[in-house]
Amino acid sequence: MAGAALAAMAVIAPIGMLVALPGGQFALAGIVALAVAILDVVAAVALWAWLRADSPLGAPIAAAPRIAYAAVFAGAAGFLVAPTDPDRFSAVWDAGLFVFGAHLVALGVVAVRAGRLPAWIGVLVVVAGAGYATDTVLALAAPSSSVSIGTVSFVGEVVLIVWLLGWAGRARTTPTAEVR
Repeated sequence: MAGAALAAMAVIAPIGMLVALPGGQFALAGIVALAVAILDVVAAVALWAWLRADSPLGAPIAAAPRIAYAAVFAGAAGFLVAPTDPDRFSAVWDAGLFVFGAHLVALGVVAVRAGRLPAWIGVLVVVAGAGYATDTVLALAAPSSSVSIGTVSFVGEVVLIVWLLGWAGRARTTPTAEVR
């Protein structure tokens, strides 16, 4: 379920954020953002369910920031629907990406430690999360900076989606440490 929700987001988010928003179709971008926020909650709950048996403490720690991010993203979407304020949407969304980055870092660590994810994928997910968090800090500290780590580090998310869709239900990896 998590893989399907993440894959659906990967398909519809670019329509809203890379086509509709730059094209001035703010209502469509807002609707897409709301749909993505709902899928974020679905993904968070599915990831929590996937991790909870092996990591009762780590599962909610990994899922909670994604739910918080979904709330921030849905709130930002409101600035696109009515009245339209794409600059405020972008500012809130950018700040929310720090929370999303925290989710990815926690997910990568918890899933590997619980034996649910190969270590190399966990590292890519942690790097993706650190990239989003760093981009947010840079945007606040140096607004004129054109550095965008997330444009490269998102690869970890893509690998995670593919792995969740193709291999998550198969044989488990060996836990490297107990997280409870």
